Amino acid sequence: MATSIFKEYFKGYEILGEIGRGNARVLKARHLESGSLVAIKHFAFNTDADTLRRFQRESEIMKSIQHDHIVKIVDVHLDAELPYIVMQLIEGGDVRRLLKDRGTLEVDTVIQLAQHMTDALDAIHAKGVVHRDIKPENIMYRRLPNGELHFLLTDFGIAKLREQTNTVTGSSMLTYEYASPEQFSHARTVSTPTDYYSLGIVLYECLTGSVPFAYNDEDLLWHINRVIECPFPELVLPDNRFLPPSLLQLLHGLLAKQAVHRLNDTEHVRQLLTKAALENAQSRYVKPVSVGKTKKVTQVLEKTKAPAVVAGKKKEVVFTILGVLLFSAFMMGMWAVFPNKEGKEPDNDNANVLPVDSVSVASVHRKPVPAHNNKTLIIPAVHITPEPESRPVAKAAQPAQTDAGVTLQNGMYYDDFSDDVDSIWETGRDENSEFKFSHGKYIIKGLTDSLTYHATVKFNLDVNRNFSVSASATQWGKDPDDAYGINFCGNTESDAYYVYYITSNGYYAVGSMTNGDWQPIINWTRTSNIHSNNEMNTLSIEKRNNSIFFYINDKVENVLPFTGAYGNCFGMRVDGAQTVAFDQLIVKGSR
Repeated sequence: MATSIFKEYFKGYEILGEIGRGNARVLKARHLESGSLVAIKHFAFNTDADTLRRFQRESEIMKSIQHDHIVKIVDVHLDAELPYIVMQLIEGGDVRRLLKDRGTLEVDTVIQLAQHMTDALDAIHAKGVVHRDIKPENIMYRRLPNGELHFLLTDFGIAKLREQTNTVTGSSMLTYEYASPEQFSHARTVSTPTDYYSLGIVLYECLTGSVPFAYNDEDLLWHINRVIECPFPELVLPDNRFLPPSLLQLLHGLLAKQAVHRLNDTEHVRQLLTKAALENAQSRYVKPVSVGKTKKVTQVLEKTKAPAVVAGKKKEVVFTILGVLLFSAFMMGMWAVFPNKEGKEPDNDNANVLPVDSVSVASVHRKPVPAHNNKTLIIPAVHITPEPESRPVAKAAQPAQTDAGVTLQNGMYYDDFSDDVDSIWETGRDENSEFKFSHGKYIIKGLTDSLTYHATVKFNLDVNRNFSVSASATQWGKDPDDAYGINFCGNTESDAYYVYYITSNGYYAVGSMTNGDWQPIINWTRTSNIHSNNEMNTLSIEKRNNSIFFYINDKVENVLPFTGAYGNCFGMRVDGAQTVAFDQLIVKGSR
C-alpha cells in the first residue's frame, strides 16, 4: 500500500494500510515528521463537484467543532488533485464492527454509547448542524487504559446547517434503516430531532441485534410506510438481560414518529441515562427470573391481589339525588362548577347539589397520598387487582353501573367546560369540597387537607385498544406540595382507579387507588417539565399497543408496559385543601 503513488498524492505521510470504504476511502497513515498516526479520507480522481462540495462542508463542520466525542480534523487538502482530509485516527474501529463481533452490546455499554453520542449531538446542534446520518458505521470507538470504550461521532458527509433546505429523500446518501419518518416525508424540515431518532435506532440495534425495520432493496415504499406508520417491535433482549425502565422510556421518547413529540432535550436525555445506569447497577444484585434465552420486558400494570384497606382510614361523601333515575339513560352523568379566567376564585354561594347517575361519580376520600419529603426514583411496580366487592361506604344508593358509558363522537370526547347545562360533570358543595363550573372551567375545590377529591365518568371505549386522555389544569393554592391529576382505566363500582399525579413544585407519580388506598407504581419523581406559579399544565396519557406513555406539557415523562385495567372510567382528581381549575378534557379511543 505504501507505494510511490500515495507518496506523491499524500506528501508528508507514509500510508500504512486501508481502514475502510464508504462514500470515500479511508487510509491509515503516519506523519513523517512527528511520527503520529492519522487517518486520511479521500475521494477518487473523477469525483463530481457536488461530492466535493459535501466534502468541503464536512471538513468545515468538523474543524469548527472540537469535542472529545467527535473525531478531530488535523489537516485539509481539498484543492489537491486527489482531495483529502487528515483526521484523528481511532484505532478501535466502528460500532458496526462491534456488532459483527458480539451480536449485541451489554446494557451498560449501550448506556455509555448513548451518553457519549448525546454529548456529541449537543455539541453539533449548538453549532446549528444536523448530522442526518447517525448509524453504527459513523460511530467510532477506542478502548481506554481502564478498559472502558470511548465513542466518537464521525462522517459529516451529508450533514447540513439548519437553514439549508436541500432534500435527500430517495437519494442513495440516505441510510434507510436509520432514517427518521420526516426524512422520508418532510426532508426539507429535517432538524435536530432527526439525529435523536437515528440514535434511538442505533441503541435499539445494539440492545437487540437488529434494527426495528430492516430495509429490503426491492420495496422502498413498503419500508417508508412502516417507518412512518408502524410502531417499533417490542424489545427482546438476549441472555435474560435486564432492561432498565428509564432506558425503555428513553427509547420510546427517541423513536416517536412525529418530530414535535420526540425526545430531543439534551438534559432530559442525560437524566434518563443517569437513572438507567443506576437501575442497571442495582439490578446486578438481584438476578432476574430465568425464562429461557430471551426476556420480554413486561414489568408494569400487571395485577395481583390488592393489599387490605386499614379500617377507619377512609371517609367518602357522594353527591346524589335519587329522584332523577328516569333521566339517567340520556343525561349520561352530571355537572360541575368552575373558576374565572383571570386566575381568581369567583364567589358562588348559590351552587346547587345536582343529581348523579350511574355514569358520573364525584367523590371525596381520605387523602392517602404520601408526603413528598422522601421522594424516590422509579420503584418496582406494585401489582394491584380491584377487590371483588366494594368496601361499604357512607353514600346514598345508586343504580347498578350497567350502561355502556359516554359515547365518543368520531372517536373522541372533547369538553372545554363552556356548557354547564348539558355537561356530564356534576356540581355540588358540602363541608369538605365544592365542584362547580365558572367562566369556561371546571373547578374542584378541596376544603380539607386530608381528603382527595375526584370527578370520574365512564366512557364507551375499549381500553384493550389504543386510547388517550388529556387534561389541562391550573392549580390555585398556596401549598405547591398538593397533588392533582387524572383518573384513568378506573371502575367506579369497585372504587378502583389508576392515577397520574403532578404537583406544582415539580414532581409526578403514577399509582393505583383502590377503596381509598394508594399504591405507587412510579413513586414521586422530580421533573423539569411542570409549569409553576399558577400556570396551566397539560397531562396526557396515551396507550399504544402494549405500552402506555405519560406526558407533561407534550413531553414524554415515562413509558410503562400495559397489561390490564380496572375499567373504562376517566376523570379528574385533586388532593388536599386546594383549588384546581380544569380548562379542558379530551378522551380518544375506540368502542
